[in-house]
Amino acid sequence: MNTSVFHVGEQQVQEKLGVRETIEPWGRRVVRGWLPDEHRAFYPQLPFVVAAARDDGGRPWVTLLAGPPGFVQSPDAHSLSFQTRPLPGDALEHALTPGAELGLLGIEPDTRRRNRVNGTLTEVGAKGMRFEVGQAFGNCPQYITERTWYEANVDEARAEASRHERHDASMREWITSADTMFSASGYRGDEHRVGRRDPFAHRRVEPRMP
Repeated sequence: MNTSVFHVGEQQVQEKLGVRETIEPWGRRVVRGWLPDEHRAFYPQLPFVVAAARDDGGRPWVTLLAGPPGFVQSPDAHSLSFQTRPLPGDALEHALTPGAELGLLGIEPDTRRRNRVNGTLTEVGAKGMRFEVGQAFGNCPQYITERTWYEANVDEARAEASRHERHDASMREWITSADTMFSASGYRGDEHRVGRRDPFAHRRVEPRMP
């Protein structure tokens, strides 16, 4: 049985890099199965969280769960609640159901502070969700750009999602103009543990689009 805070795939990468023996003790110190008080106070301050999950076809996606500060609450050290849902047309609109594995990245834009939490949705309703914590840990702000956030004036009733099989020129220009992107990774292999579903940030060094 794997009792490490890291799944088997992560351990294999750590071994190849020669850091396995040093990173395991560090992981056991910083990765917790509950939310520290600092994290419980952190999430309700946020206007959005970055969320990663799999769609109905098993493909990983990243989206934003947003609302006025306070839309995220921590009823206790083992759970978060959200008074929001993915917008209509979002790739994860129908995927966030009870039992779905979810990874969350909380970022405070003006301080660059960020924390991550992985776990499982336990309750889903028309206007909100409840989430059980599996792993919680802090992240360094290395790839986060300090910014001031504002709420875009979007008429959700008139907004429409579009689907495409390829990126056209305008999409490539829009994507490569960004200084930060979010990607998702996931792992399913250790049957006894919650799968990892991690959103993480990358700083754009050189615009490239295959």
